[in-house]
Amino acid sequence: MTYRIEAVESSKSPSFEEAYGALAAEFGPRGELERREVVVRWLDEPSSTPTSSSGEELRRTYHLLVARDERGSLAGVRDCHVVWDRREAIAVVYLAHVLVLPRYRRTGLGALLRSLPAAIARRVLGEGGMDASKVDVLFAAEMEPASRGDEASIVRLIAYGTDGFAAIAPVALPYWQPDFRDLDGVLASGGEPRPIRLLAVVRFLGHEGALSLPKRLARAFVTHLYAVFATHVRPDHLAALETRTLGVLDALGTPEVPLLPLPRTIDDEAIERLR
Repeated sequence: MTYRIEAVESSKSPSFEEAYGALAAEFGPRGELERREVVVRWLDEPSSTPTSSSGEELRRTYHLLVARDERGSLAGVRDCHVVWDRREAIAVVYLAHVLVLPRYRRTGLGALLRSLPAAIARRVLGEGGMDASKVDVLFAAEMEPASRGDEASIVRLIAYGTDGFAAIAPVALPYWQPDFRDLDGVLASGGEPRPIRLLAVVRFLGHEGALSLPKRLARAFVTHLYAVFATHVRPDHLAALETRTLGVLDALGTPEVPLLPLPRTIDDEAIERLR
């Protein structure tokens, strides 16, 4: 099956509501999708110079893509961010969401959508005056821990493992996605933030198959993603999570952190280490 890839450049595009609606149906119930107004702002009011809580000046771009079949029907959605630190020559390509609608699964569309951010990163870095071959490029995804009771979570990890990804060992980087809700309202009504524990899944470009990752890139996984989240998450909530995670990382006495292989089959014993 042949697919047409379309970049959504504005929230005024007819494709925006269709794309966001599809993502909201899939990821919204799990609390893993930013509010609509946040994504609108990323598209319509892009800012390229966020600063992380740890002081790095980072640049960022957001990209929302839709895939359509031969008849023009929506088949899938991918969005990602490219966040880079010119001084440290590190770029993190944050693979935020990828969705293949049910009727188009196992047609090759998933692999296509997973491959697109690499071309986007090369273009963005080139436009920023950087040579991608001289930059440490880390592809980063947040994934649900493997669960024997949720086969879909294992299937997703298998797909990423096939593409050369591995998980940063949670004992070295206990990672939490912040609460994407409007926390001012949540706290005002007596509620509490609900961060989500996720696996930090990475592919260090050119170093696929390695058993460890430089600690500075594990740190960048957190600081670069949190620079994106800082555009819409309460600073105190984000800072508390960052301090907790990086505190564990910084306490390690080694220059690298261990990587765990992702499962290759539903019954792979690697699943037990990714819970």
